[in-house]
Parts: sequence; C-alpha cells; structure tokens
Amino acid sequence: MSRSLVYGVIDRLVNRGILFQVEGEPCYYRPLEYEKLISRIRKEQEKDLNRAEEFLSGLSGEEKNQDYVLNLVGYDKFIRKALELIESAGKEISLSVWRVEFERLRDALAAAAAKGVKVYLFSFEDIELTGAKVFSYRLRDASGLFPYRRMTLLVDGAVCLTGEDSGQRSIFTYTKNHAIVSLATDELVLNIFCHRYVEKQGLLAAGKTSGDFLQMICGLAAQFGVDWDMTKNLTVYEFQEQRGPEPESLLPEEREV
Repeated sequence: MSRSLVYGVIDRLVNRGILFQVEGEPCYYRPLEYEKLISRIRKEQEKDLNRAEEFLSGLSGEEKNQDYVLNLVGYDKFIRKALELIESAGKEISLSVWRVEFERLRDALAAAAAKGVKVYLFSFEDIELTGAKVFSYRLRDASGLFPYRRMTLLVDGAVCLTGEDSGQRSIFTYTKNHAIVSLATDELVLNIFCHRYVEKQGLLAAGKTSGDFLQMICGLAAQFGVDWDMTKNLTVYEFQEQRGPEPESLLPEEREV
C-alpha cells in the first residue's frame, strides 16, 4: 500500500474515534479498547436495525391497506385461493356457487361452520351443508340458464374472490378493494332477497327446470313493469334468446319501448 492510502485510512479511524493520536515525534496511534469498540458497534447496529424495523413496518402496514385487484389465471388457482380464504375466515363466509365447485369446497366450508364461522350459500343448483344458511333454487338443469358459471366468495366482509369458469384459462379476480367487495356483496344480497321472495310467494318449487325459472322471472318482470331492455342480467336473456323463442310473458310492446 502507498503511505498516503494508509494515512487516509488512519485519519478516518481517528475521526470515528477508533484510533487516538499520541502527540510526539514520530506520530503514534493507540486503538480504542476492544470492549468499548464492540459495545459501540453493537449499539450502532441496534440503532440501525431499529430504524430499519420502523421503516419496514410502515411499508408493511401500507401494503396491508392497499386495495390491490389481482387476477388469478386458471381454474385450479381459483379453487386453491378459495380454500385458503375459507380456512382464514374468522367471522363470516358468503358464497355464490355451483354444485361442482361446492363439492370441492364442501369440507373447508363445513370446517369453518363447525368452528363458529357464519356461512351463507346461494346457488341455483341443489346444495346442502349442515351448519350453513343455504338459499338454493334447486333447479334440475341450472346450467341451461346461464352462458357461464360465475362464483363469488366474500370473507369477513373484506375480501372478494370472483370470476367465471371457462377452463384452465379462466380469469378470477381477488381483491380487498372496498368498492368491488361492496358490489359483490350487494349482488349476493339481492340474489338472496329475490330467492326469499320467490320462496315466500310459492312461485317456484324445488326441482323445477331452468325454463320454469325463466318463465317465473319473466312473469315477475311483467308484473313489476320491467321490460326486456331493463332486465338486470341482460346477458342471460340474450343467451336464452339465442336458444329459442323469447318468453311470452314479456309483451312485444314492452320490447319496443
């Protein structure tokens, strides 16, 4: 090493209080006692670690509160995420589901209900689960009613997992975004309200067909003045229109409005 480099290092150690210059000719140096040196390093490291912990804790808190909207690609990923969310539930689970997916989630839902979690299930198909509140139309052929199989899972009123099954390239959305969670909750609640109304009025018995269900809905639409274009789920009616003649319950003049 060059002498200038050595003196540069020595000067930095002196400035840090690790070396002390002894007056005289030639110039001598003595080190800080190693016990004091180790104690100083330990305190500096603890101080740095405390600052890092505080900073990272702040970042972690911000991350937890972020309203991320994430896409899960693939049906199996949806099932795995649904199982994970169901197992993490502490208070309440609300699920709009088809029988195929229900059977894959049944054990996890039963375990949640057994530990005291409130479980609410809505389906167009015939499902049943001990310990859960089930709202089901129990249609024999519900798959003929919709052009898709959409599922929505809500956990503790804070997390939403929703999407439609279209094979392994299915895209499902997972989010804590309050607006999306609220929209999904509102849809599920409205489905339950509609089911309870139909049940209380005796408009549709269990074991009916998708055609019976559609005819019943069209009858309600005519009764309440809801024309074809005002229908809440227009996709369903377009799908039915492609499959055959439109229901007679919706009058032609209503469609022309």
